[in-house]
Amino acid sequence: MTEPTITQLQPMPDDWQRALAVVAHPDDLEYGCSAAIATWTDAGREVAYVLATRGEAGIDTLEPASCGALREREQRASAAVVGVSVVEFLDHKDGVIEYGTALRRDIAAAIRRHRPELLITLNHRD
Repeated sequence: MTEPTITQLQPMPDDWQRALAVVAHPDDLEYGCSAAIATWTDAGREVAYVLATRGEAGIDTLEPASCGALREREQRASAAVVGVSVVEFLDHKDGVIEYGTALRRDIAAAIRRHRPELLITLNHRD
């Protein structure tokens, strides 16, 4: 058995002022990179959040409408703690997001609106 090849990730660039974080659900950034975002905003950089859903399918004991409103409030409060004041929701339905033209169109429109120099997103690999 051969040893797996380990590829070191490249360092984050530091020559930017404006970033946009795009994720699917409330809480995704808090589990993934909010500490880095707090460091960046503390340094005077601007970060905005765009979420595909309001996370309305995320709590089994709540109806989707109540859950979505609760998770939106929680996300806005969490963003404020790390220095992010712009939080947008694209209103795709949680639990049934489909990759396709509608999702790509909405994300592309958000990128055009915010004009980030750095785009932040998450994956389950690196």
